[in-house]
Amino acid sequence: MGIKKIFVVFSAMLITTGLTSAMPVMAEGSSTDDYTLIWSDEFDGTSVNMDNWSYELGNWMFDENGNYITNGWGNNEQEFYTDSNATVKDGILTISAKHEPYVDPVQGSFDYTSSKLLSINKFSTCGGRIEVRSRCDSGKSLWPAIWMLPEDSFYGGWAASGEIDIMEGWGSAPEKVCGTLHFGDLWPDNKYLTKEYFFENGDSTENWHTYAIEWDSGQISWFVDDVLYSTQTEWYSANRPYPAPFDQNFYIILNLAVGGHFDGVNGIYGDPSIFANGPKNFQIDYVRVYKNNSSDFAPAPIKSTALKEYMETSVAVMRNKDGYTQFDIADVGKLEYGIMGAIPAQEVKVNEKWRLSFGISSTADREAVITVEDSVYNRYLDKKINITAEKQMFFYDVVFEADMPVDIKFQLGNIGDAAEALPHRVIVSDIKWEKVIDSKLKGDVNSDGKISAADLVTLSKWLLGNDVPIVGENSDLNDDGFINVYDFIGLRKLVIGE
Repeated sequence: MGIKKIFVVFSAMLITTGLTSAMPVMAEGSSTDDYTLIWSDEFDGTSVNMDNWSYELGNWMFDENGNYITNGWGNNEQEFYTDSNATVKDGILTISAKHEPYVDPVQGSFDYTSSKLLSINKFSTCGGRIEVRSRCDSGKSLWPAIWMLPEDSFYGGWAASGEIDIMEGWGSAPEKVCGTLHFGDLWPDNKYLTKEYFFENGDSTENWHTYAIEWDSGQISWFVDDVLYSTQTEWYSANRPYPAPFDQNFYIILNLAVGGHFDGVNGIYGDPSIFANGPKNFQIDYVRVYKNNSSDFAPAPIKSTALKEYMETSVAVMRNKDGYTQFDIADVGKLEYGIMGAIPAQEVKVNEKWRLSFGISSTADREAVITVEDSVYNRYLDKKINITAEKQMFFYDVVFEADMPVDIKFQLGNIGDAAEALPHRVIVSDIKWEKVIDSKLKGDVNSDGKISAADLVTLSKWLLGNDVPIVGENSDLNDDGFINVYDFIGLRKLVIGE
């Protein structure tokens, strides 16, 4: 379900007048020859299972800090999403769109309500078969959708990190559905690929059908009732290696929108006449996710976390690339934070330790400020560093005093003598923000509670730069106050037993 232009067969199925025989339910961990069920919701209870789903509420889009971006979810949608328009009964999830007045003290007045369910932070998957059996009432301005977004937008904001639409339907044209990919770069430089499926013999989305994708490295295929109707293999994420962005974990979304550019009246409005006899319902029998037993497809390692751009009173271009972020700076402006790349809205908890690591270099000698801040700009890390043409590696541990979201900021504006060395280029590479598991085990470099080859990998990465001040006593095996080749030799002996 596009965020605007700003934005196999498992068993034989009988299909009769839109009614599909129920597929035998496989217990989690059971398998066929080709697939193993790894997650499902059969909606067998009496309410939405909040271990599987969360509600997204409202009509407005906000940024990571809660600042208003736009209304209508970027699509001119007219509904206000609530947590009371979704019910579970007799093994069916029903999302009801209603024509009713709704007033929110912040977002204002609305004529329609509905619900949107997301599995974010509760379940996500990279690849496999994602299958949903559903039906939906018809009527102009209805927009049912089964879709997926990235659990972590490692490649940047929409649509650089991708979107997978398993099924979208037009209320005014229930004889067809479509499956779509969104990808490319940040809006408005995003791209999409889509294909429509047309039902036969008067069939429609009003009847029960099974919508699915089968997703592997370099290929995503769309099915309706196990009929293949689309396969896509050509996509990209700017400055990233293929098959990015569809090589990461994505979570599942179920919703019924009213109005908007997809099927709204004049591309905006809901059609009140379709609600003359009451709510319109989008019903889901089950959601099932299967692992492909013959594939080793898994999330690609992230070399460097993408940064979000912020510019004020400055002239600069920031580009996220594979393994690094590049800043081409023509004018640093007037502010320390006038040129900034950020990792926003990272959730941390009281007494947790987190580690920020990165490499940095500049074509001109200058200073940079690195901070970790809460939403009111209290700084839990505040470091001014000197950067040169030679890449340096930095490692900082931060402990927090409360549960909160924090922003990690690389500030490259008017700091020190930066304004006297224009133009110049700054490269920040190998950016990672990772939770630290404290360990007293000597040689446990990555703090996972054991000594393994993973520690060798981590330490070898550190040694690609100069000697660095110790991150912790566990890394400094020879107790000389630095991480260097002698520690690597000692750790290698521990790992391989020489």
